[in-house]
Parts: sequence; C-alpha cells; structure tokens
Amino acid sequence: MRLNLRYSIYLSIIISLCTCGNAYAQRATIIDSLFIAVNSRSNNDTSKASLLVVIAHQYHNINADSEYFYAQKALILARSNKYPKAEVNALEAIGSSKFISGQLDSAAIYYYRALNICHAYQLRYEGCILLNNIANTLYRQSKYNAALEYYDSAIVCASKANNLAIVGKAKSNIGSIFYAMGNYSNALKSYIAGLQIQEKLGKPSAIASDLSNIANVYFRLFQFDKAVEYNTRGMELYKKAGNKTGTIGNLTTFAMIYDAEKKYDSALIRLNEALVLSKETKDAFTENIINANIAECYLKQDKYDRALPLYLQSVTVSEKLGDAEGAAIAKAGAGQTLLKQGKKADAIQYLTDALNTISQLGLKEQALVVTNALAQAYEQSGDYKQSLHYIKLNHSYRDSINRSKTSQEAQQLVFNYELQKKEAIIDLMKTNEDVLHAKDRIKNLLLFTVILGLCMAAIAAYLFMLNVRKLNKNREVLKQQKHEMELQAKKLQDMNDFKDNTFNVLSHDLRSPVNALTSAMMLLDEKIITPEEFAMHRHELNSKLQSVSLLLENMLYWARSQMKGEDILNISKLNVKNKALRVIAVLKDAAQQKNILLSYDAPEHLHVYADQNQLDIILRNLTSNAIKFTPPGGNVVIRAREDGRNTLISVTDSGVGMTTEQMNMLFKENSHASTQGTSGERGTGLGLQLSNKFAKNNGGSIHVVSKPGKGTTFTLILPNVAA
Repeated sequence: MRLNLRYSIYLSIIISLCTCGNAYAQRATIIDSLFIAVNSRSNNDTSKASLLVVIAHQYHNINADSEYFYAQKALILARSNKYPKAEVNALEAIGSSKFISGQLDSAAIYYYRALNICHAYQLRYEGCILLNNIANTLYRQSKYNAALEYYDSAIVCASKANNLAIVGKAKSNIGSIFYAMGNYSNALKSYIAGLQIQEKLGKPSAIASDLSNIANVYFRLFQFDKAVEYNTRGMELYKKAGNKTGTIGNLTTFAMIYDAEKKYDSALIRLNEALVLSKETKDAFTENIINANIAECYLKQDKYDRALPLYLQSVTVSEKLGDAEGAAIAKAGAGQTLLKQGKKADAIQYLTDALNTISQLGLKEQALVVTNALAQAYEQSGDYKQSLHYIKLNHSYRDSINRSKTSQEAQQLVFNYELQKKEAIIDLMKTNEDVLHAKDRIKNLLLFTVILGLCMAAIAAYLFMLNVRKLNKNREVLKQQKHEMELQAKKLQDMNDFKDNTFNVLSHDLRSPVNALTSAMMLLDEKIITPEEFAMHRHELNSKLQSVSLLLENMLYWARSQMKGEDILNISKLNVKNKALRVIAVLKDAAQQKNILLSYDAPEHLHVYADQNQLDIILRNLTSNAIKFTPPGGNVVIRAREDGRNTLISVTDSGVGMTTEQMNMLFKENSHASTQGTSGERGTGLGLQLSNKFAKNNGGSIHVVSKPGKGTTFTLILPNVAA
C-alpha cells in the first residue's frame, strides 16, 4: 500500500525519539520505583528535577499526556534551581510529547528553546539529541532539505560527543528521506549503516526499526519473501521491548504485503489491529495514516461508499496536522474513488490538487498513480489532448524509476553486510598458523609495493624528461603563457581598482546607517529621546539598513563569481505575485522615505521556474534601482504577463531615465561605474550585473527600455515551463 509505506518511514522517526526500550511491565516497575524515590525527597532540589525527567521519559510512546505532565513539573523545578541540564532534558521531553501528539510546531518550539540553552552552556551531548529531534519534526512536515541539514549536524555533533546512539538514529533517518524520495539504493545504505551501529550498542527498538525499514525497501522492489523475513525479525524485537509504536509499523507492513497479494480482508484485519494500538498511544498522525490505508483497501474492494468518507476525513486531519504529503495522498485516493463513481469533474479537481503537492515533494511512486488516474479521467471526459499529456507525464515518471538496477545494488549491499558479519566470526576462530601465514603475505605485499614504487618513480622521471624536452622545443607555448599572465595582471588591476571603489562606497554606505543607528540607540539609552521619538525614525533607519543588506548581498555574490565558484541552482515552480509582494514588503520603507508609490499589477496565477534565492536578488536589485533613480513623489510599478513558454516581469519607474550610451554600459563585465541616485544614493554598480548573470543562469534574460527624463523599464524574461 502506498500509504502504509509512508507510515513505515514515519516509524523510524518515532523510534529515533525513544529513550527507553523496556517492556511495559518492566516500565511500570521502574515508574513505581521512581515515584518512591521522588516522594522520599522532601526538598525540591536538582536531583528531584532529574528524577521527574526520567519519569517523563518512561511514559514516552505510552501516554503523551503523562509525559508532558511530569516533564512540565521537572521544568519548573529545574528553572527554580537554575539547573540548565535538567531544564534542557525537561524541554526535550515536552517537545517529544507534542511530537507524538502530532503538534509539530509546538514540538519544534520546545526543541529550539532547549537547543539555545545547550549552546549557552556547551551541553554537546544533549545538543546532538535536539538536532536529531528538530530534523524529525522537519521531516514530518515534508521539509526534506532542511531535515537533511539537521541530521548531518546531529551526526557531526554526536560524533564529537561520542553519542553513537544518535549517530545511528540520524543515519537511519537520512535513509527514510532517501526512501521517501524513491532513492532506494541510498536508503538501504543509510539503513544498514544505522543498523550496524545499533547492533554494536545492543539497542533492540532501534535495531527493529532498521530491520523494518529494510523490509519496506524490499517491498518496494517486489521481493515479498525478503520483506516478510526482515519485518518478522523486527516485529519480534518490538514485542520483546514492549514498543507499541514499532508494532503498529510492522502490522501496517504486513497489511501492505497482503494488499500486494490482493488479500484485502487480511490486510484490513492487520490495519484495524494497528488502529487500536494507535488510539492507545494517542498518536493522531499515525491514526490518520491508518484510516487512509483502510480507505484504500475499501477502494480496491469497490466499496466506494466506505472509502470516500475516510479519504475526506484524512484530508481534513492531514491539513490540520500540517502533513502536506498525507493530505496530497488522501486527495489522490478521494479522486480515484470519485472517478470510480463516475464523478469525473470532482475527481479531476482532487487529483490535480494532489499531483501539484506530490510533484513539489518529489514523490515519484505516488506521481505514477495520480498521473495514470488523471489520464483515465480526461479520457472518460472526452478530452484526449489532456489525457495524452498525463500519459506522457506518467511515462516520464516511470522511466526515472529504475527498479532493476536498484534491486541489484540492494542485494549487493545486504550481501556485503551479511558477509562482514560472517567474516568477523571466522576471524575470531583463526589459529596462530593462519596469523603467521597472513604476516608472510604482508611481507611479500610490502616487497612488491617497494618494487612497484621504484618502477613508478623511474616512469615518472622518464616522463619528466620528455616534458622538459617538449617545453624547450616549443617556445610558442611560453609566449602564450606570457600573454595570458599579462591578461591576468590586467584583470587583477581591474579588480584592484574595483576594490578601491568598493571600499570607498562601503565606507560611506555602511558608516552612515550604522552611525545613525548607534547615535539613536545612545540617545535612547541616555533618555535624551523617548521610545516614541525613537519609533518616529524607525522607517528611516530600516530603509538604510535594507540598502546596506542588499549592498552586502550583491558584494558576496560578486565575490563568489570572481572566485569561479559554481552556482548551485535549486529550480522550482515559483508564484510571481508572491515574489513581487515580498520585494515590495522589503523595500516599502525605502520607497516611503522618498514618497514613491510602489505597486504591483498582474494576474495571480502567473509563475516561473527558477532558483528562489536568485530570483529574489534579481527583483530586489531591479526594484531598488528603480527607487534609487526616481525623484520624490514618483512611482514604481512591478508588472507581469505570460508570453507563450515565458513569463515577463517588468519594473517600470518614472525616474530620470538613461541615454543609449548608458544603457550599453549596464551589463558589460568589469564595468563597475555607478551613478548617484536622486537623493544622493551610492552603489557599486554590481546589482545589475549580478541580476543579468542570474537571469542567464535560470535560462532567461533582462532587457531595458529608457529615455532621458521619461523613466526606465527593466524586463526580466524567465521560462514558465519546467526544463
């Protein structure tokens, strides 16, 4: 089942937060002992706070409300005793209780608070746990790139703190992200790396999590026997550890195997067992996924009246929990159900909404299903052109998923893993005679290495002599090198001249706003002016600081390009109106300082395919430039329109305009001439050059139309169709 697979990934995230692997009966005994210890202490001291944190952790994955209650009590005691470590652990436990309850934003707030305390008091061990937890929260919100960054940070931090448990969890969680993106080879590598660490540490729940995740990879590769083998091993460990959350994951994995075998009644039995457990753990996120899986079983049994209400309920709950992926998959299921009921228009609406989100998240397997359903829906509606479009899109997604190659890599990885374990056992059984033979082989290998090294040295010497003779005979090469050095010297001189000009500009443009802010703060601190009077100057100070921010950003990007750094583009579908309004919000104070009307005029549906950061810089530079050269009382308008496969975004001002000669110099490389604005604003001349470069990076261009005294229009042309 597609939705079951979502849960299997989520399972590894839940396990990464587990702090206790005891069975429930053992936990009850431990909790009773802890309560006796807490009640025996008459003083509300630091040790009592630590005991309450341990009690809170014992309730993890059992009762989120109890975990929150005792962690909150621990937090109050830790703060009253000024005990940072206990405060961090209490905040982490509160965040974990919110995470299990599906309150992801609240969980993140508590994790970040705890992480700030770790930074302040250099609590590295606790810090790496929080980095992993923050990554888990981002993953649940489908923010995969941000989650990967935090997992990497957690691994680095945990390695320094010698916290191997977090290293193993983070590696496995990275595997879950690869899994969600359809990269099964890298997913398996990460799962096995995590499994090897957890086996060394002897962590049953963590080992079970990795085994279950490996089972899901095999399911994706249609190797059901292997999937059952690894899932059974994982389930046995979860039951021994008394881990309900893990058991839910195994039940749903068995359900999806039954589903693949078209044994839908058996799949429903497993899913209902998992649903009961999810209600006991009060995990709204998991309960929602299981309900959607049950809906899918009903759909495959042609029980549409049962499937549709569950899908619609899942859409509502997913949106409430901030689960974009869950909402998209539930919409896809609702769309397929409506199509089966003959409600083609409603089906197309749900399926289109689902595909938009699925495409953004890069979920290739789900995209295959939705594009196929859309092709059928349009065919039944008589719109064969649209049907053909989605058939082609479906084939494109199918071609990008190479299961056969991934299957071979997966088999090789697991073979290597099993082989390493067997070789380790054999090594322990080797006799002294084997060791002596190994030493002899090493000696022979060293002798061979020395001989090989001498041969390589002789070859290197011969090649060197050939190279010297070649250089002596070819003087033209030396002349060419001299010419290139002269060109480099000239370029260095140009850069040095630009450096001098830049420092002059920076000394003026940085000193002015910083001095203004420093003076204002000094006057406020000495109570020479009131906060109300200080607030009157806020817009002016903000305008100057925004100008400095844009100047520094342009300088940094220019420096990167001069050092031949490669631009790493992250092309995505971007709404033009949202980007324009964001630029207007950033530059409105600068416009208000000159009494300039800054506005936007274009349809809402327009979009472009571009790198988000580079598009932001282009629009800010063009708009800032327009404000700079527009007299007080003028206006600057951002417009946009569609032209075939391109979208045209123009920035028009009522400013001083330019001559033909000035326009010809705008985008010339190494031309850093800059004209003062209508209010004496200065700049480095880099903004337009960077904008032109970024436009080309994104497959577009910039054109300018201007006349002296008649204003200027810069037009940015970018593609509105994915490459």
